[in-house]
Amino acid sequence: MKHIILAALLAVPLPAAADDEAAILTTIKGIATAADAQDWSRLDMKFGDHVTLNQLSLETDQGARVKERTVIEIWAELLPRFDSTRHEISQIEVLGVSSIVARATARYHATYDLGGQTWEQTGRLDYVLKNTDAGWRVVALNTTPEWENRHLSDLFMPEQPQNS
Repeated sequence: MKHIILAALLAVPLPAAADDEAAILTTIKGIATAADAQDWSRLDMKFGDHVTLNQLSLETDQGARVKERTVIEIWAELLPRFDSTRHEISQIEVLGVSSIVARATARYHATYDLGGQTWEQTGRLDYVLKNTDAGWRVVALNTTPEWENRHLSDLFMPEQPQNS
């Protein structure tokens, strides 16, 4: 019985200690910075060995879960296709921390430019982080878009000439 109670207490996230919260914020902010810089090795240091990624899309109303490929492989294939990208992360809130796992949420605004066209999306990010020997690493990331100015795939379609 004593072990069951102890296990239950360890599973309940507690308020974050200041050091843990600072490290978690650094990890989350670092993902956006490294992605925009296309610094894949620095980005790789922000994720765990196995990551569950669910990037929802307003275009398809469904997500893409990563199983065999890594987040970095997917982003390294996608992001260089744009002239520029900007990921702004705000309102980061650490929801709870145990000695090995943490949950956090944030708001995002993503802007991708390609050939004079811009795609923008805003929404919510939900994170699960694991405390490793190398620090806090994201092991699950859920993207919930709430608004976008157009479908991302529209940037890759040739402009249709307008009839006069």
